[in-house]
Amino acid sequence: MKAAVLREHNKPLEIEDVKVSKPSPREVLVRPVAAGVCHSDLHFMDGSYPYMLPTILGHESAGIV
Repeated sequence: MKAAVLREHNKPLEIEDVKVSKPSPREVLVRPVAAGVCHSDLHFMDGSYPYMLPTILGHESAGIV
């Protein structure tokens, strides 16, 4: 799966292939169709919201189960 990865604050996101593990019991796997980068993601990018790096941004998504 492709993901927008934040590796450093105030740097462009890097589009990378990431491995997705199989779902555990009582979990589902969602095939993403679209994901948005919202205003809180911008705060993670500029470092005003402390967060461990690297991280994958775009938590507002839609997909197919």
